[in-house]
Parts: sequence; C-alpha cells; structure tokens
Amino acid sequence: MKKILFIILGLLYITSCQQENQVSDETDNYIEWATGDKLHDEMIWSGIEHFLNIEREKAYVFFEKAIELDSTSFAAHVMIATMSLPNSEKQEIHYDLAKKHAIGKNENSKRFVSILDIKSENGNRGIRGSSKEKNDIWEKMHESEPRGWFIRFFAATSHPDLNKRIEKLEKLNEIPNGPNKASIINYLGYLYYQAGNMDKSKESFQKYLELRPNGYNSFDSMAEFYMYQKDYKEAKKYYEMVLNLFPFSNSARTSLNQIENLK
Repeated sequence: MKKILFIILGLLYITSCQQENQVSDETDNYIEWATGDKLHDEMIWSGIEHFLNIEREKAYVFFEKAIELDSTSFAAHVMIATMSLPNSEKQEIHYDLAKKHAIGKNENSKRFVSILDIKSENGNRGIRGSSKEKNDIWEKMHESEPRGWFIRFFAATSHPDLNKRIEKLEKLNEIPNGPNKASIINYLGYLYYQAGNMDKSKESFQKYLELRPNGYNSFDSMAEFYMYQKDYKEAKKYYEMVLNLFPFSNSARTSLNQIENLK
C-alpha cells in the first residue's frame, strides 16, 4: 500500500512540474525548466524531487547530467551553483552560465537566476535561505505566476519570520493534490522544532516517513529529531536505515561517527 501511495505521489509531482513548464498562454510565467529534450527533462524533474527532499547527493548528479545533455540549461546551472561550495570557482562558473543562458527567457526565469546575485555572509550564492531580500524575489515570482508549486514552496520557506514560514507552509499543505506534500511536511517538522513544538515536529517527521518510505532523507529527518532530543540509540537506528537505502549519505555517516564518539 505504501509503495502504491509513493508511486501516485511521485506521478502527481512529476505531472505538476511538467505543467509548471508548459507555456499554454501569454499569462503563464513558470520557470522554464524544460528544454523539450525528453532525457534532459527527466533529469530535471528527478533533480527537483531530490533537491526538495534534501537528498542533495542525488540531486547534484541529476542536474549535472541535465547540463551534460544540454549545456544551455540555465535552471540546472542555477541548481548546481546553489549546491556548490561558497566562494568556489565552480559556484561562480555556474552562476555566470545561468545568467548567460537565461537571456531571452521569461521574467520568472530571469528572477530565478537573479536570486544568485545575493551573497550570504559566508559568500554563498543559492536559492535557499530565509531573508527579506530573497523572499521579495520569490513573492514577485509568486505574484506573477501563482500556480507554480516550486515557486510557492520557496515563497513560503524564504520568509524571514519563523511563524510566517509555518503559517504559509501550513496553508500550502492544505491545497489538495499538491505535488510536493512530502517536502512541505518535512520542512514543517524542522520549523515546529525550531518553534519549540516537539510533538508536532515528531508527528510531521512520522508523516514524512509515511509519504516517502523509499526516500533516504525521511529516515535522516527522523534521526535528526532524535539527535536533537539526545536519544542517540533511536538516532543511530534511523541513521543506519538511511545508509541501508543510500550508502553514500554524508549526513548519516558523519552523525553516526559523532554518536560513536559520545560513547
């Protein structure tokens, strides 16, 4: 039953992402993720799904492959820049390529790239992060194209106020048949914890496990909850489940080493 639910949610997600890129009339202003090349576009959709679910080791590979298939894929360059090391040569290269290949794209695609203009205190460029500057851009994108799920997610998560982030994500989660329900639930789990609501946080991570039983980050999130609670026995159990699903998870390996050093 869980496998069937996972497949259905995955199909809904991919369908919505594809709709987000298919320009059907002059008012559509979705981020222009797709190029029309079937293999490239499959790499993009898979990369987005893993990125939203904090499975960045996998997401990185999919976006790199998308660029290999089409070097003009400005959105893939944005994502690689986002996941590259702060102040690194690679981050700057993909930032420049994203700007170059966004020329001639629609306004929201250009706004998407413009988020990389903002550097954090440690010199990082990326679409993630909660600040007024980033949120202003995401809100403009949302106003221009209110149907874009990726845009709506980041318009919510980029708000600088914690309670507003929770409120916006809860509202987004109420919309039926949303494609990224699992990533919303996961994000809410961390925000509830940050707000001091441990019960809702744990409940969210348990729901995330139900929605994404084959994703290694759902087990990683539950493990982190127990790490925060200093319940290292339970944390170790879930981190080992992470490595069972994806042996290359740096987060799980690092955390298991930390647990061992606490003994």
